[in-house]
Amino acid sequence: MTPDTLTILDVIPAEENLLVHPRTLGYDPMGVLWVTDTGNHTLLAFDESGELLSADTLQGSIPYLAGFSGDSVYVYSPLDHSVYVRSSTGISGPIELEGDFPETAALSYVVKTPSGFVSKVVAQEFSGYLGVHNSGGALLERVPLEGPAWRYAGLLRESTGVVYSLAGYRPVLDRLRGGLLDSLILVGYDSPMLARSLQFMRGTTNQPPLLMASASIAGDFMFVLNMRPGWLNIDVYNLEGRLQFILTQPDPSFSPDFYPSDIAVRRWGSDGFEIAVAMTKFQPRIERYRWVPPARGM
Repeated sequence: MTPDTLTILDVIPAEENLLVHPRTLGYDPMGVLWVTDTGNHTLLAFDESGELLSADTLQGSIPYLAGFSGDSVYVYSPLDHSVYVRSSTGISGPIELEGDFPETAALSYVVKTPSGFVSKVVAQEFSGYLGVHNSGGALLERVPLEGPAWRYAGLLRESTGVVYSLAGYRPVLDRLRGGLLDSLILVGYDSPMLARSLQFMRGTTNQPPLLMASASIAGDFMFVLNMRPGWLNIDVYNLEGRLQFILTQPDPSFSPDFYPSDIAVRRWGSDGFEIAVAMTKFQPRIERYRWVPPARGM
């Protein structure tokens, strides 16, 4: 499959130490780009031209973006397993999420849903689970995650009532629909690191390689950050996990100081997409691109 080249829109630089370690980002329904920075515990908002709209500090929270509802932005704090709400009147919370939580070495994530939240908690020697919560944080249902913690390490996404649980170390997603969990293999996924993944599965190496840092769902597509040593590579799948397109930045080349941490995508115009990628190396920044899928057939 021949890669398609992205069109560069702009770069939001790390001015005035606003971006130290941009970890998660997402577009709200109005097109505002929200970024959480775990280096300085801030929630940042940028308009369509890349201008800073607001900067809120959630000291000590290590904030992760959890989603949107109306004019509210939801931010997850893994330190106290709770959610903060940023609205036009300021920041409220925390909303404490019920459920077991290990004292150390937990990997945890949260996503906003129409009825409340879904959390994911995994750790070594701990029975990992997806927790379904109401809007007040009460645990309504616990869905077990069988297997080692590394298998489920990854962010959560929600789209049209389906929660997607990313797995950064395997080309697989887990879907939670109506209380039922199933797995979705990314058909067509390829990476030079698959050989090392096989070595890890066979026990000949100690650490699995990170295959996909994040993913974002927009329209009928799933945009996956397929990790490469030095350039941006985005796989575009349909919602059943079959590869449709491969996207790259202009003039991709090797660079050891390159690391994307998250991706956000929104519809642009009638048939295009705007893509934002958070970068932590060599310099923290947000890169934004536009892409129009090529016409297929006649």
